[in-house]
Amino acid sequence: MNKLQEELVELLPLEHIEGMSGEEIVGSIAMDMYRAEFATIREHVAELPIVLRDIMLIVDLDTELSMNGLTGYLENASGQHLRETIEALMRNGNETDAMILQKVEQLFAEQSITAGQLRENVERLSEHDITTSLQTHGPQIHELLQQVEQEGQHLSFQADNEESFDLLYQYVDDHKDELKQQLEQFLVR
Repeated sequence: MNKLQEELVELLPLEHIEGMSGEEIVGSIAMDMYRAEFATIREHVAELPIVLRDIMLIVDLDTELSMNGLTGYLENASGQHLRETIEALMRNGNETDAMILQKVEQLFAEQSITAGQLRENVERLSEHDITTSLQTHGPQIHELLQQVEQEGQHLSFQADNEESFDLLYQYVDDHKDELKQQLEQFLVR
């Protein structure tokens, strides 16, 4: 068993899935996914079984939005998964937030700017630098990020994330058997 598989077994034991509600599964993952011993899972989120990946991407979006806003989400490693997060929101029935993030993605595409560029700009800073978005990214990206933040204010995660999580819980409830099957297959490869 490789490191990723070992971490998955610990993060979400197969034998517990059946007896858990969607809310319990999401809560369990959300409580543990940022622990250091699950770093491999976070680094390889794109390789995870789809239902688990959707849970992690949506929890990550919510976490980043509450801590750093939409700009922080996009500047962080999480922002590299914007397209996958949009798809996860669509699968989970949150079309409104998915459309808002699609608009953000479109704004970036129109300016030929990527989340990777934002991340590179932030990584160039030293640990204790105190800067503004304008200083970190320059005028073109700063202006874009102001538009992005305006779009981000409409996300349900920003206003009342209870509805967003109710959708996620229901999605996991509806796909719990699929989640268990996907994990079983993933763990035997």
